[in-house]
Amino acid sequence: MKKLIWSLLAIILIVSLQVKPAEAAYLPEYDKYVEVTYDQARQIADLLGMKNIPLGEQTAKRTFDAQEKIIAKIEKITGKEFDHYYIWLTVDGVPVIGIDPPIPQA
Repeated sequence: MKKLIWSLLAIILIVSLQVKPAEAAYLPEYDKYVEVTYDQARQIADLLGMKNIPLGEQTAKRTFDAQEKIIAKIEKITGKEFDHYYIWLTVDGVPVIGIDPPIPQA
């Protein structure tokens, strides 16, 4: 009987470690790249609350990471997964800001 209980506990532990919480379904194949001037990117960054933050690839990565964390939290609260993509603002071909546009879903 002890072996059966320990076996069941081991199975439950293994299964619980294997199950991942819902994660955002990021669909990079739908990403859009929009070339803008540095001044336009600066104006948009300022609108997004990023005044005085230098623009570049690091900023693009940070904006992406921050939004992914928010999406994951929303999905955890709602228990639903949201498909999404990003609009990447680029200056001279280099992504400087990632924007996850809101998409209404039923």
